[in-house]
Amino acid sequence: MTAFGARALESVDENGYPTMYVPPGYVPSPLEDGDGLGQMFIIFVCAVCGFVGMKLSLDSEQAKSEEALGEKVAKQVKVMRAATSGFVVGQSVVSLVENSTTANAAFDNHGLLRLDAAISKQTAAALLKEVNDQLAFELARAGGSAAASDAFGNVYCKGERYDLKLKWGGAGEAALREAVSAMAPFLDAAAGGREARLCEFAALVSDPGSKRQPIHPDTNYRRDRCVVTAFVALQDVDENMGPTFFIPGSHTASAHLAFREAGETGGAALAAPHQVAILSAGDTTVFDSRLLHCGGGNASQKRRVLFYFSFEVAGRENPNASVSTIREELRGKVTLGDLCA
Repeated sequence: MTAFGARALESVDENGYPTMYVPPGYVPSPLEDGDGLGQMFIIFVCAVCGFVGMKLSLDSEQAKSEEALGEKVAKQVKVMRAATSGFVVGQSVVSLVENSTTANAAFDNHGLLRLDAAISKQTAAALLKEVNDQLAFELARAGGSAAASDAFGNVYCKGERYDLKLKWGGAGEAALREAVSAMAPFLDAAAGGREARLCEFAALVSDPGSKRQPIHPDTNYRRDRCVVTAFVALQDVDENMGPTFFIPGSHTASAHLAFREAGETGGAALAAPHQVAILSAGDTTVFDSRLLHCGGGNASQKRRVLFYFSFEVAGRENPNASVSTIREELRGKVTLGDLCA
């Protein structure tokens, strides 16, 4: 074969251009009517075999990835069970009018703040219905697969969990404006002023049977805060529904270093006290995107829906700006000032 290839490359025509080497005495057989059909059949069979092989390979890789992720979560849970655990304690959003300085100081130190009644229960119920309707529509449009639609963002442990990009207008926009207006005294300082841009506008949906996520930060460590995120409960969230776990104070360089050095499965970061967000409809947890956290597994028979929105801190770079969960027509278009107007 090597010699044949060399002769093919060396063969030239009368003009000096390379031509395919033809062995002496070779006479091509005449074409028959069935040759074209036969070749098409061979191509079709090869394409089907290639597709099936690729599908089996992808399924195998996905299964291995899910197994590895499950092992990681199990190791994290084992370490965290030995740590001190409590509930995220909140304050009324109305108190921000007089105590925003105290709230911002606590947020700087812990990377976490709970504000109760950020939106009314009526607003929460209206948005919950809109999310459920939109989720059903988008899944039907995508043939049941969130991965096949740009209406969904990326999220750990997909399975029974969805990251749905919300449409502008309707109950979603109303809930956002209501929450931002109530939280404005805090957000002004936390997000660096009214020029902060909305970079996420979505809903996290966790159906019964969804698995616990691994502890993770939404943003790998950076010296300065770059994104502030709010999770708003659209229904009461109890311990069986997979509430969010937070590790207060883990937005620091030392916590991220300890987390990485332990392979994200142990060490001082996971052994630190953690808190669970048990919420009533309308309550919100606000956190620094560098904070270590995760969604719990939903062992109940009820769907858990969190409305969430994030702001890029004014004057800071958001490393995840291009993949943040928001519809393209809204990306970079809405500021904190717009919503407070």
